[in-house]
Amino acid sequence: MKETIIAASTHNIKKPFAGWLRDIYSLGFRHLDVEFFKIVDEPYAIGSNIGKLKSIDSDAVRELKHWVENHMMKVISFEAGSLLIDDDKKLRKSIARIHEVISIAVSFKCPIVSVTPSSFNENVSREDIVKSCRVLIDECSSYNVKLSLENGEVGSIKILRKPEDISYVIEKVDSPILGVCLDVAAAATIDFNIMSYASQFTDYIDIIHVNDVTRDLKFKNLIVGLGDLEFNSFMSLVKKRKIPMVIEIYSGYGPVDLYLCKRQIEKILRQVSC
Repeated sequence: MKETIIAASTHNIKKPFAGWLRDIYSLGFRHLDVEFFKIVDEPYAIGSNIGKLKSIDSDAVRELKHWVENHMMKVISFEAGSLLIDDDKKLRKSIARIHEVISIAVSFKCPIVSVTPSSFNENVSREDIVKSCRVLIDECSSYNVKLSLENGEVGSIKILRKPEDISYVIEKVDSPILGVCLDVAAAATIDFNIMSYASQFTDYIDIIHVNDVTRDLKFKNLIVGLGDLEFNSFMSLVKKRKIPMVIEIYSGYGPVDLYLCKRQIEKILRQVSC
């Protein structure tokens, strides 16, 4: 029986990168998510300073390519950052950045690129998101990758938050290459019952960013088991559908912490039925 993939993320990268890769490999990780561009809640980010958004440098990309070509690690997803929908100029700059990530993902034979619909305007409509996603699909449909929309948390510029909005956008765009990247911590800020949240668009989930959260939402991106989320029913869904998971915990955590989180997830997966 095929096991559910549990990947580490370069969100937790430590220098030197080669040493970090060796550490996570020795701890049993064989799959990786690459956080290529980070998302920041500041308007400067979409100007000419795109280098400031990069979470991983060119040397690290080359090192990772060596690992992938030698079959020591497989990249399952790239994170391309925000899809800003405030106006056509910001949208086009976002898509140009996403193009860059997609081309790199293709070179890694990576099947998924996640993007996060974002806006500095709280009053954007679902139709605005649909329109921007259609432009994205039109620009990127020639690539053999799945584009996964990441949900956002309350209080951020990430505007795809409510589960009913997620399913609405996916269904309206109606493209086979568009799906969902479910961020558990973000979902918990909308509905602490993450199974209830995810059940409204289950068929569209391509990949999951997993971590734990305290009920008062004061502490997020924790190792699974250190927060208050109830994971059993959720993990049963993940196990049944073989949805790959990316451990996305606080960036200060190191390789051992990633391993401990992976161990906790594996323990839950063993305990639940499909």
